[in-house]
Amino acid sequence: NFFYKLDTLILFGEGKLNIVHIGDSHIQADYVSGQLRKHFQSMAWGLNGGRGFIFPVSLAKTNNPWNYKVEYTGEWEYCKNVQRNKTCTIGLAGFMASTTSKEASLNIRFVEEGYPQYYFTSVKIFHAMDTANWEIQPTDKTLEYQIFHNPELGYSQIYFFEEQSSLHLNITQKTDATEYTLYGLSLDNDDAGIVYHSAGVNGADVESWLRCQQLTQDLQVINPDFVIISLGTNDSYTSSFNASDFEQNMKELLRRVKTVAPDAVVLWVTPGDNYRRRRYLNYSTEKATKSILKVAAEENIIVWNFFDIMGHLNSILKWYNVGLTANDKLHYTQQGYEFQGDLMFNAFLKAYNQHIEKL
Repeated sequence: NFFYKLDTLILFGEGKLNIVHIGDSHIQADYVSGQLRKHFQSMAWGLNGGRGFIFPVSLAKTNNPWNYKVEYTGEWEYCKNVQRNKTCTIGLAGFMASTTSKEASLNIRFVEEGYPQYYFTSVKIFHAMDTANWEIQPTDKTLEYQIFHNPELGYSQIYFFEEQSSLHLNITQKTDATEYTLYGLSLDNDDAGIVYHSAGVNGADVESWLRCQQLTQDLQVINPDFVIISLGTNDSYTSSFNASDFEQNMKELLRRVKTVAPDAVVLWVTPGDNYRRRRYLNYSTEKATKSILKVAAEENIIVWNFFDIMGHLNSILKWYNVGLTANDKLHYTQQGYEFQGDLMFNAFLKAYNQHIEKL
């Protein structure tokens, strides 16, 4: 189905394909996913379908994706899916942020140099539907727009009469002692093309994403055609990896995804080879890879076996010696992440070319 939709998009310029990529720190910085986004949207002319889902991660006192800058006012509290001791509502972003400030603002600007320009004509604001107590609107009072609320699916949508290249919002309290809660934003346009949504959280494992109660609701709104899951590194970053627990968590996450996106292609990316504490080869990565391959066969999903492509156990040293990994031999340099994106897209192209040859 995904390939046939892609055919229609490339040949006739019709339709919109939504790709959703979730993961851990390897995805939060948006180097791997950013490289994949660039490749997918460059497959043919006119495939830039918009930037899609984002979260102003600096509200949670951590690193934003490299390709947009966030400024804000107001006092904000935050929660993320890796915090086991907190109970808070989280969706696709893996983060939430809330404020009780009477007035707050949020400004998001995309990097202009060396990065595609993403224009949008609407923004979906995923938030607690408390429109009686809070008002959210563009900062620029001269902008013409309309706003609609969808309480059933938990978002408001602002339609701009003219294309926008950056987002500036004011959040105003209408009554005392209430809290405004933000779960994410999706910058959309009406153009045909591919939208590559990504969401990563530093330190996240599969169980972290099971804490995201609104994940399925947000996925229902985005309606993905292709879901990529890059998880397993933090699950296996231990000498006492429990394969059974990991496999059960995988199955539960896949069940939730398939519930709201039954026709979507699902791809799981295995973790790369790594060291623990810079000195100890992590044998659990190989065990996690075997678990992923086992569950993938049972659940009928696709795997991109990055552990195998890297070169199996201790291959991280070869990557490190040519400058593709960081000193911790766990994370990668920007060049290393972009190389992963290149390798993964090449694997996709190989499969797509096989599809074309059969036509």
